[in-house]
Amino acid sequence: MFENIGENLSAMISIPTVSGAGNEPFYHIEEYRDYLRTTFQTLFTAADITPVGEALLLKLRGTGSRLLHEEKTPGPLLPVLFTGHMDVVPAADEASWKFPPFSGRIADGCVWGRGSQDMKGPQCALLSAFESLLEEDWRPKRDIWLYLSCDEETGGFTTGRAAKLLKDKKIHFETIFDEGGTICDDFMGLVKGKAALFGIAEKGSLEYRFTALSRGGHSANPPAHSAIVRLADFIHEVEYADFFRKELSEGNRAMLRAAAGYSPDTIRDKLLQAADEQGDYPVLHEICKDADTLLGATIAFTMIEGGTAFNVMPKKAVLTANVRVSCTEKAEEITEKLKKAAERHDLLCELAGGRDAAPESSTGAPGYLAMKASVEETYSGLPVIPFVLGGGTDSRHFLELTDNVLRFSPMYALPEQGRGVHGDNEYASIQAVKDAAQCYSVLLKKL
Repeated sequence: MFENIGENLSAMISIPTVSGAGNEPFYHIEEYRDYLRTTFQTLFTAADITPVGEALLLKLRGTGSRLLHEEKTPGPLLPVLFTGHMDVVPAADEASWKFPPFSGRIADGCVWGRGSQDMKGPQCALLSAFESLLEEDWRPKRDIWLYLSCDEETGGFTTGRAAKLLKDKKIHFETIFDEGGTICDDFMGLVKGKAALFGIAEKGSLEYRFTALSRGGHSANPPAHSAIVRLADFIHEVEYADFFRKELSEGNRAMLRAAAGYSPDTIRDKLLQAADEQGDYPVLHEICKDADTLLGATIAFTMIEGGTAFNVMPKKAVLTANVRVSCTEKAEEITEKLKKAAERHDLLCELAGGRDAAPESSTGAPGYLAMKASVEETYSGLPVIPFVLGGGTDSRHFLELTDNVLRFSPMYALPEQGRGVHGDNEYASIQAVKDAAQCYSVLLKKL
């Protein structure tokens, strides 16, 4: 089964689909869509297809489903949605790659190239599962929708249009399946061996700009508290103070409790204690290097600009920061704290954009349990750990259409493969893609 999956993934990678302004020569999205139509012909023939800009929305009609309509008449089987993106990030420094990033080179049992992990590998696995089952005359019991996004890596604006289209149809999904978590080794040092990481929520992302104004002048006679100095003082205050509220979300508590069942003996009891801790969380900091990330919002200062020459004091300097906010805080609370801190350094604070955290989905939801059972069947009892993503996915655009989102691709990745997702030498094991396709096949038959 899935004999040609390596060759198919190789061909998908060899079609560059780099989205974003300035990348037009490497955005062969039409060619990529044509390849999918040809390679997964049975799926594309069986599905109702709706173009959404350069994205595609596919629907497989279920044999026993009934939609949840405006009057909220309950149906026996609500539809589900799978979403994933066709676009990839750039591969700027091609000289540092083992193989050219858009070669799709097959070597050492792996397919090398941009998108192999994020997310043409998982996409190839999912489409292969659909294709194989449909060729065997399988038909879903419920309506299954598949959304192939064209611009996830650059904000997912087209996905917002797709979400509105579905909302206008008054469709409510039982579960939306997206990317996010994966199968990995020794998760955060908390789990011994392999585990499947089920993303049940994702942090919000807020962009702030801090502006310092000054009278400028010659660097030979610098004014006190210049624009750059005030920005530096502000950074120091925020970096070294307990600036944000420290509080574990329920999703992170669930993660710690689940991890305890598969953790090294030396930390098992401490994990359970950390899950119930309040206040300073000393045990969590003792056992987890990423404790601060789990405990709420984080801030990263990502850009700074100002000045025109080495010997001229700038009249203006601007600092940009990215705040990843958890379910325990809201943008309004974060903004108020940052504004007060900025005022102490005579800075202007502006919330330039972003979104709050997505709500946490239930680990008892039918879609979660179906995927969990599929993973355990495919991977012989592999532990399943719920967690909260630090990054964002296309699923955020669909939150009004469902009560449950599961962010997970059932594909194994080594730590070095995770580092290559937006970096150099991204690759995927062909066997891992085959295993993921098998897992999706099991899941589709359970839905």
